[in-house]
Amino acid sequence: MSKLNKGYKSETQNKNIAWILPRPRPDHYKGGMPLYAEEWILQLAKDILNKSDAKILNVFCGMNKFGFRIDIKQKVNPDICCDIHELTKYHNDKYDIILADPPYSNEESYKLYNTGKLKYKTWTAECNKLLNNKGLLIIYHKYLMPNPNPDQFNVIKRVFIGGRSYHLPRVVIFFKKGLDT
Repeated sequence: MSKLNKGYKSETQNKNIAWILPRPRPDHYKGGMPLYAEEWILQLAKDILNKSDAKILNVFCGMNKFGFRIDIKQKVNPDICCDIHELTKYHNDKYDIILADPPYSNEESYKLYNTGKLKYKTWTAECNKLLNNKGLLIIYHKYLMPNPNPDQFNVIKRVFIGGRSYHLPRVVIFFKKGLDT
């Protein structure tokens, strides 16, 4: 039987979730996640790992609240203020979960942070160096982002987050390190 005859069921059906969350957060931080998104994403990650005490790194953290926070903007009071493209020059701990909420374009990166071009392969490789085997790299974006390294990561979950009318949904992709998942 061909896949076309299986109706709505597919191999990815259990990977995809849709959430509708309120917006905005009380701080109204430009580029911030919707209200409850960070908490729900991290709880889902802990559930996937079956590890309630998972060690969390939050990169491009903005006003996110959880884990060890890294951002290039000092005004958001990160634990470390640095360029994510050179993360391992400043930090070398290992984590079970890395949550990344990068700017959605090079133009936005320049406008919001006065930085140059985002290099997806570079910053995800930096995150990979700090991620434990079987850990999760979670990328929150407006696009369905590609697997940063198919030799090391599997896509295990996608969450589509909607908010207010006439606002683009966001995509959260959970990449698990280690191919025997």
